[in-house]
Amino acid sequence: MERNESQPNGDAERRKLISSKIHVGLAAFGTLSSIAGIGVVIIGGINFDRTRVLVGVGIIVVSTILYISMLFVDAD
Repeated sequence: MERNESQPNGDAERRKLISSKIHVGLAAFGTLSSIAGIGVVIIGGINFDRTRVLVGVGIIVVSTILYISMLFVDAD
C-alpha cells in the first residue's frame, strides 16, 4: 500500500496533539498552583506566620516559572 503524499502524516498529528495537551496541562497546573500559593500567603498573613507566607511566595514563584517555561517549549 502506498502512502499518498497529499495526506497528512498520522504520527506528526499525534505528536502535535500530545504536545498541545501537555501545554494545556502545564498552563492549568501553573495557574492552579499559583492560586494555591496565594491562598497559603493569605492564611499566613492572617495568622501572622512568616514561614507560611514565605512558603506561599515560593509556591507562586515556582508556578510562575513553570508557566513561563511552557511558553518557550516548541509546540511544532
